[in-house]
Amino acid sequence: MRRWGIVLLLAVTLYCCKNESGTPGKVVIVSTNDMHAQLARFPLLATLIQQKKTEGGEVIVVDAGDRFSGNPYVDHALERGEPMIRLMNKVGYDVVTMGNHDFDYGQKILKKRLHEANFPVVCANMLSEKSELGQLPAYQMIERGGLKFCFFSLIQTGANHLPATNPANLEDISFRYFKDVVPEYKRVAEECDVMIGLTHLGFANDSLLALVMPELEVIVGGHSHTVIREPKKVNGVLIGQAGSNLEYAGVTTLRFKGKKLVDKSYQLVSLKDIGTPDQEIALLVEEISNRPEFKKIMGQAAEDLTRKEDVASLMTDAMRDAVGGDFAFYNKGGVRLNELRKGEITMEKIYKMEPFSNYIVVHEWNLNKMEDFILKDYNRGKDPGKRYINYYISGGKYEIIRNLQGEGIEVKFYDARGKWLKDKQKKYKIAFSNYVASSNELVKGGEVTDIFITDAIAVYLQKQGTVKYTEQRAFVK
Repeated sequence: MRRWGIVLLLAVTLYCCKNESGTPGKVVIVSTNDMHAQLARFPLLATLIQQKKTEGGEVIVVDAGDRFSGNPYVDHALERGEPMIRLMNKVGYDVVTMGNHDFDYGQKILKKRLHEANFPVVCANMLSEKSELGQLPAYQMIERGGLKFCFFSLIQTGANHLPATNPANLEDISFRYFKDVVPEYKRVAEECDVMIGLTHLGFANDSLLALVMPELEVIVGGHSHTVIREPKKVNGVLIGQAGSNLEYAGVTTLRFKGKKLVDKSYQLVSLKDIGTPDQEIALLVEEISNRPEFKKIMGQAAEDLTRKEDVASLMTDAMRDAVGGDFAFYNKGGVRLNELRKGEITMEKIYKMEPFSNYIVVHEWNLNKMEDFILKDYNRGKDPGKRYINYYISGGKYEIIRNLQGEGIEVKFYDARGKWLKDKQKKYKIAFSNYVASSNELVKGGEVTDIFITDAIAVYLQKQGTVKYTEQRAFVK
């Protein structure tokens, strides 16, 4: 009798997972974004996916871009980026979009990673037919239990109409502004039961997308690293984003009656609270992370470097020293460690500071050119309240003088001893990264060196032994 009771209970459970039309009553989308090659929590992500599969209903696993750049065990693997694709294949991703940092390794390497992926990569506003990558599809149809889900993808573009990566990596690829693409794909909603935006636009642009494309039921977003703890709805469109670095995952639950969507909800899940890591994935992560050379100690920090600017001072000092320069500049977004703790500085930490494998480009400029470089960048923003110092300096200090409207009108440069430099015609040897040389019109050209910035930092630390940084070098007045 007990045996038949168990059979009956199982039958009822299975029936409840379907509704009267035979379609699943529930579909769960597990989403990640901006993982930046952080492997350590992949075993917990695998556990979460398995938990959702055992709860009943259908599960779709998606990623909203920026899988690479941020972890030396991925960025400096024998095959750059390959460990991420291997792990994503293993846990069972179904579809992903492109993020700006997914281009960081260049097209040749990216093409290999795309071919290794067991999941489609989609992007509607990326025109790459003539490039080494070939044209990516704009969207992907995924069928689950008789329901069709369309995942429609878009990537961010900046003032230069390109995603925020080294423009040299985007040869023969062009991009359209996301809102210009939308009208062409509204019709796709008629071909599926649920249309979902899988985007790398940032939360603000996701909100704009929801306004112009109400055909979307859900937007799974990335790029701005926004931690959406409570469900956000704009124009009836549910928007989710799960921070960055695999601290969280998003869980979007869609409930159906027949083929009609009757409810949608979003939950942010902290992966550290998941419980037992998947052991198979944990062993794979351990194998990937077995790189003793990354533990080599290159120098010491005398005390905590508590600000991003302090870390940048180390980086720019190393760049300037490597080429025997007078000054060095490095962009704020390229410094990927916000702090550095007192004690040992290993190669692993150096690679985390600068995960892009940038190298040094040298120019000879006078003060007028240096001033133009700083002012044009500072005055880019139309809103004075949102302007900020974007370039860290080595070799001295600088001060931006503003008018009453908040516009930068003058830059004063000082040498390492604090002396105000007034000779506008004297030439100075200045080190930049190749990223800045490619993305800033004023810095194009120059002498290209074969010195990687990470190598420059390692050599500089070996020479200095111990470093200490607490002093601010750039100011706004």
